[in-house]
Amino acid sequence: MKLFVQADDYGMTAGVTDGIVASGRDGILTQTGLFTNMPSTEYAVKRWKAEIPHVLLGQDLNLSTGRPLSDPALIPSLVQADGSFLTSRMHRQKQKEDPDHVRYEDAYLEYDNQVKRFIELVGEVPGYIGGHAFSNDVTTKALNDIIAKYGARNAMKLIPIDSKDVIRVGGWSNPKLNPDGSYDYSIMTQLEQDPLQMYIDGQLTKLEELADQDCLVMIHTHAGFLDRDLYKLSSFTGVRVMEAGFLCSQQMKDFVRDHQIELVNYSYFD
Repeated sequence: MKLFVQADDYGMTAGVTDGIVASGRDGILTQTGLFTNMPSTEYAVKRWKAEIPHVLLGQDLNLSTGRPLSDPALIPSLVQADGSFLTSRMHRQKQKEDPDHVRYEDAYLEYDNQVKRFIELVGEVPGYIGGHAFSNDVTTKALNDIIAKYGARNAMKLIPIDSKDVIRVGGWSNPKLNPDGSYDYSIMTQLEQDPLQMYIDGQLTKLEELADQDCLVMIHTHAGFLDRDLYKLSSFTGVRVMEAGFLCSQQMKDFVRDHQIELVNYSYFD
């Protein structure tokens, strides 16, 4: 097995950053995507350079969390009255009302400024580029055009959701469906979704079945630690510490060692 292990949202908050650094320094993480529009971005880059430069640093282009790097007046279809991004929930609601609510020019400008910020801080093009949370046809075109402009690896094309070449292992971060059809994604529900316990209990049988095969496998996470800022920004909270614990666990490190699994990142496709 060749195993890709990804954590999204690097730099979203200091806590998320710290959890991802731990997952790369003490665990099996192989790649992570940086947010370049957040107050913790520079902190995240400094910690990556100092502690986990072996982890491939990509970029999560973001139109729904925090504030944009562009002047909000120049990207009106992406922002609220206070200049912060429309949240992913707001975007989805607007999408129902108007499928063309996002202007291509707005998405392209903000994406371009985010990549420029990455290059300014890191000194090179992102190791890969992917999207974050909300997307539609317009934002996907803008993202693909930005990726082409900078010649970066396209995460959506390297390992698409429906890839037949790479096997995904995960699914523990989904909300519970209540009998009345509503969803439960409370903090307690998230804390119950512990991938390490699932592995110990034998529920992640696919990992064991594939361990000694010649195949490509991806574990895709939102690993991180919790802090006050995260609760203001994201519904993904408790599940992040469960995933960080999974990636840093002795059980997973033993699994990789005992089966001689090769840990890889997107540079594998070069």
